[in-house]
Amino acid sequence: MKMTDEIFKQKIKPLFAKALYSSIATVNENGLAHVSPIGSVVLVNKNRGVYFEKFTKNIPLNSKVNKYATIMSVNTSKWYWLKSLIKGQFVTPPAIRIVIKLGELRKETENEGKIFKRKVSLFKRTKGYQMLWKDMSHIREFEIIEFKPVYIGQMTREQFS
Repeated sequence: MKMTDEIFKQKIKPLFAKALYSSIATVNENGLAHVSPIGSVVLVNKNRGVYFEKFTKNIPLNSKVNKYATIMSVNTSKWYWLKSLIKGQFVTPPAIRIVIKLGELRKETENEGKIFKRKVSLFKRTKGYQMLWKDMSHIREFEIIEFKPVYIGQMTREQFS
């Protein structure tokens, strides 16, 4: 799908910014798919994004065989789903898939680190934050090839018209 700046700013970027995590699907050397949860996907613009790669084992291996992957992010807010079900329509997309080309792993920039730390700042004083996110330092850039809306019948009929 061809993505305009307006649709990207109003519908796509907000979904990824609010998502607690996204899923990245890659393919291994045997052609088998592997899905990994990633909590740090940041869309820089409609052509480029980044995510922190710390705990994944299969993405680095699979990226050596196939540089293409798909990321899917879903709005998991209970209020969003309840309001949408009552109205019989999603006001914003419930989920988006993006086809990407993986770049190389590199050290984060100061600004990239700040963006992620802001996203998880609510949990800064927890033991889990210290264990999971304190030492995030390496990101993988990706090029956005295509956006693929997730259509869920009648409730998404007007999402991208």
